[in-house]
Amino acid sequence: MSTPTILSDEEVGRYHRDGFLVPEFRLPGEVIDRLLAATGKLIADRSDLIDHSIIGPHLPGGGIHGLYTDSTFLDVATDAQLLDAVEQLCGPDLILWNSLMFYKRSERGPKVPWHRDAFGSSIEPTATTSVWIAVTESTVDNGCLQFIPGSHRTDDPGVHDATARPGEMFSASLDPASFDESAAVDVELSPGQFVMFDVYTIHGSQPNNGNRPRAGYACRYMPGTSVYHHDRVEVRDQPGYGHESRALMLVRGEDRTGRNDFERGHARVNA
Repeated sequence: MSTPTILSDEEVGRYHRDGFLVPEFRLPGEVIDRLLAATGKLIADRSDLIDHSIIGPHLPGGGIHGLYTDSTFLDVATDAQLLDAVEQLCGPDLILWNSLMFYKRSERGPKVPWHRDAFGSSIEPTATTSVWIAVTESTVDNGCLQFIPGSHRTDDPGVHDATARPGEMFSASLDPASFDESAAVDVELSPGQFVMFDVYTIHGSQPNNGNRPRAGYACRYMPGTSVYHHDRVEVRDQPGYGHESRALMLVRGEDRTGRNDFERGHARVNA
């Protein structure tokens, strides 16, 4: 079986050096057109979840919020070339453990505080590569993602403040004394481009003060050598987050641990 070559050797090296990467490869226009249309319907159906992290739109049956509109979100999360790129970073056994839609309204969309996704992780060993896909233009003006290069070189997620603050998308703010914010890199993306980043990489985004909304679809993959502990999931009482563990999907290879539960959290859509 041939090894995927979506990412160049230089790009793979850059990911491991910096903790994030914007590949030359991008998703085709027709895929993004479908994703944009599905996002529009999702937001129209659940406008109360604008400016929040909207969980699980890829899940048949709708996941936590009953948001499933068509197969688009799942099709994108399981796109063969996208998985090829993830495989180059994580290995041949891939489990999709979550997806999220981040939609910031124009002019007053909230900031996302600096954080590591490893904070509060229920995955052991802690390991995830996230793929954040630009559905719309994502620029400094409308609150694009920012990263701290090299901040993934740790096994300590750091201290996070769980205080909910006005104007922030969710409550998990990393102690600002623990890193150098002046090292932040803005990652601007055109529709179809995506950024891949490690679960320990510090990232966040500024408010959307521009005149265009910003939409991004994030897919989170863990290797088949890790276990997702459903009963360790942190409960947060805030819109868009949900109180449930995530429904796992084996999207490539096998579960090397034999301990992951691929039934829990999935709706019985044919019952």
